[in-house]
Amino acid sequence: MKKPLAACLAFGLTVGIVAAWIILTRPTHERAPSSKADVVDAAPQTWRDRVIDSKTGKSPAELADIEMNNLRDANERKALVEWTSAQPWADHKTPVLRKAMIADASEDVQLSALEKSVYLAEKRGPEAIAEVIRAGMGAGSPRVVQQSLREARKHPLPELVPDLLEVADSKAAHRFLAVDALAFTDDDRARAKVVEVASREDGDKSERIRAIALLSKVKGEPAYQLLGQLAGSLDDEVRKVALEALAARDVR
Repeated sequence: MKKPLAACLAFGLTVGIVAAWIILTRPTHERAPSSKADVVDAAPQTWRDRVIDSKTGKSPAELADIEMNNLRDANERKALVEWTSAQPWADHKTPVLRKAMIADASEDVQLSALEKSVYLAEKRGPEAIAEVIRAGMGAGSPRVVQQSLREARKHPLPELVPDLLEVADSKAAHRFLAVDALAFTDDDRARAKVVEVASREDGDKSERIRAIALLSKVKGEPAYQLLGQLAGSLDDEVRKVALEALAARDVR
């Protein structure tokens, strides 16, 4: 009986050694995980996971900024901008939004950041709105500057008048957007500039015609008097637009 028992033990030991050798020499990626925790830890994290679950001690705003700097795909950066703007800790000064608006390589990302920043600034008041629009007007992208000027028209703030006057007096192709915004601003300097542009006989005629049309929105006697004069102009186009602007003022 001793010989069969010894043979069985020897056989079992041999099988165990072979099995252990197979397991130890198997490539790492083929080895079975030792626990469910290993499977969870091995799952790749997204930028959202890293911002939410970080244990580094940094604030979510700081982490979002870091993640933004590491993203190469414009669609991912735009998604991060939109996600950030919806977080309770975000405001119009959040670095990831401001940097994206001013300096992102994608104009679509910049425009999204501008839109979200204005939205957040509206919750804070006129000074915050003016700050965002002013920053957008200083961006290097013409599309961002133009959209910022359109935002200035939507938010006619006296705080922005000096900035708008500077653009209106420049040679930029989008300068009329600044005149457009000034026409909606309740400020003497803004009204005077629109009247000035509408009076220029030797300037760009298309800009002058648009300024004459805007006089229907401009409060004050100077705008009304100028329209009265232009209503008798020998230029058919000037006369027609002036009459239409006068009629629009009377309706109001």
